[in-house]
Amino acid sequence: MLGNAITHGAKNEPIQVRASSTAEQLTLSVYNMGPVIAPAMLPFLFRPFKRSEAGQREEGLGLGLYIASEIFTAHGGTLQVTSTFTEGTKFVATIPLTQPM
Repeated sequence: MLGNAITHGAKNEPIQVRASSTAEQLTLSVYNMGPVIAPAMLPFLFRPFKRSEAGQREEGLGLGLYIASEIFTAHGGTLQVTSTFTEGTKFVATIPLTQPM
């Protein structure tokens, strides 16, 4: 998530990385300003080899967000994204800290 923000975020704007937890879950978020991810791309962003319009520059293999999503899912968590012109792009990952019985 951080690599994606570095690659696609605005070079003159900071990237915010936050972590928080409760007894039940860990939340990690990465926020950056930069080109908005087209709403039509959002449902496909965590599939292999998919990129936003801004991501057509040939950086990487197009697998990073797919792999990140699979890791969080494998641990019972989620990876979500929002992207707007006014609020920037924010990836939020959650991982449960307790195992179901």
